[in-house]
Amino acid sequence: MFSCLFVLTLAAIACEGQSQYNPYLRNPFYRDLYYKNRDLYNLRRFYDGFYKKYNPYITAAQAKIVEQNNDANYGAGSYSYEYETENGIHGEERGVPVSTGNQQQEEQVEGAYSFITPEGLRVGVKYLADANGFRPVITYDGVNSAFYAGQPAPANVVYTKHKV
Repeated sequence: MFSCLFVLTLAAIACEGQSQYNPYLRNPFYRDLYYKNRDLYNLRRFYDGFYKKYNPYITAAQAKIVEQNNDANYGAGSYSYEYETENGIHGEERGVPVSTGNQQQEEQVEGAYSFITPEGLRVGVKYLADANGFRPVITYDGVNSAFYAGQPAPANVVYTKHKV
């Protein structure tokens, strides 16, 4: 019985000792101001529709392939393929070995792909890839193509504009 009373007294002293080191705990001005301002600043007034919420359980509809051709490499070193889907995605690529002299060859690849953005703008990329690197040419076709073609180009990218 005596030990139980001793433990309770010791616990009460420990709890009383913790509050004396926080001078703002008993001051209602600081306590109320902190929590009231915190609620004010945590209101989501401006950013509710700014970001779209990511939901990993919703998948995009799978587009079916409308046309597909594939000429595989049978030892000669050249290949080509192309495909087109029902949602407007198109891709094609051709690769051929090119002689660089000294009985060495390197692969030169040229191709293109295009897709339609949610805004209805068709974005096309034609590219050439060889020993000098990947060199794309981006084209825009659609309603606001002049706006997108007028944007400053990133490094090593050439924008072109097609008139409809």
